[in-house]
Amino acid sequence: MTLAFNVFVVDPKPVPSAIPGFEDATWPPSTSTLISDDDGALLVDCLITRQEGRDVAAWVKSLNHRPGYVYITHPHADHFLGLPEVLAAFPDARPVALAESIPAMEEQVSPAYMQIWGGFFPDQLTDAPVVPAPLDGTTVPIGGSTATLIPVGTTDTVHSSVVHVPGLRLVVSGDVVYNQTHMWLMRSTPDSRAAWLRALDEVATLDAEKLIAGHRHPAAVDDDARRQIADSRRYLTDFEEALARSTSPAELIDRMTAGYPDLANPYTLWVAAYDLLGTR
Repeated sequence: MTLAFNVFVVDPKPVPSAIPGFEDATWPPSTSTLISDDDGALLVDCLITRQEGRDVAAWVKSLNHRPGYVYITHPHADHFLGLPEVLAAFPDARPVALAESIPAMEEQVSPAYMQIWGGFFPDQLTDAPVVPAPLDGTTVPIGGSTATLIPVGTTDTVHSSVVHVPGLRLVVSGDVVYNQTHMWLMRSTPDSRAAWLRALDEVATLDAEKLIAGHRHPAAVDDDARRQIADSRRYLTDFEEALARSTSPAELIDRMTAGYPDLANPYTLWVAAYDLLGTR
């Protein structure tokens, strides 16, 4: 039995910008992860557009695997609107998520939210979104191995979770950890940012060697778990300090850009700055 993992990464995607002075807006680079052994496979997250769903399915087929499960790490539609295309290719796969996250996922595919997502990705999204089924328990089989699904609370959204595969010393983190990419802090609060730091502490206790972030710079230096956790913790701490010292979006953007000039998807930072400071 050979336990292994592979990662599918998509580049940032252009989206309409509502932020003054930022014309080349993009959605951050995103990942899907396939964990497999000789007897089975688990796909974690499956991106957002119809084409990305097809591309993920073709990639899994190219690796000669058929996932028994598709696990969605958290209730953000950019991690699961690609499900219909994946399930069309693998109709026996079971899409699942932790039970407590299902209501928020259902909200993400409501007509109101689909209109919002469609504004970012016009004519690119499924007309028949699929919500995962609630998982009975917190483990998923991968052939002869097992992945453990660990809820960690609020990060960039509520009901976040990570996938832990001890046999690989691997964590697939969804949006709990970011890899050299600006973190999504729009609508965050002091309490939610503190909760995110606690979630990072919980992931650190798993003592993984490799960590696959849901948003990962296409040219990231590595997937080292300790580095990414430390980088994400430092970003949140620096953001908190910069926010407290800033009186305008421009000040916050300048402070964070000076400290993080090379991170992917600066539009994410601009969105957060205008959301949190734009009315001051």
